[in-house]
Amino acid sequence: MAFSLVMVVIAVLFLAGLILSFFAVKLKRDEYKVTGKYPKGHYMGQGIAIGIAIGIPIAIATGNIFGGYVVGLVAGTIIGARMENKHVNELRPLTQTEKDLRKKSVLIFGALLVVGIILVLTSVY
Repeated sequence: MAFSLVMVVIAVLFLAGLILSFFAVKLKRDEYKVTGKYPKGHYMGQGIAIGIAIGIPIAIATGNIFGGYVVGLVAGTIIGARMENKHVNELRPLTQTEKDLRKKSVLIFGALLVVGIILVLTSVY
């Protein structure tokens, strides 16, 4: 019974995150059409995605999921920071709507992280 409830909570949080992500992408696209610039942090997000893609094969090859993830995250942060610096003239400040969406996204995905940690801890002990 408790497992089913946890799975429902995870599904609801994940669905809410997907919906917020859809609106964030749509908002970014609309603002880009108007200004011709991406919001600050755009290239950082791309760099982190690239870094995680680098970290997954490392994790599989070494058998260390945490280590591969950390390597990918560090590499992605470096890549993203370099890309942000390279394209600094193509960036604009975040609009208030974008700031609000980011706050909500952090809350939802943070909640998913907490639920995941709780699940791991309860399954280990």
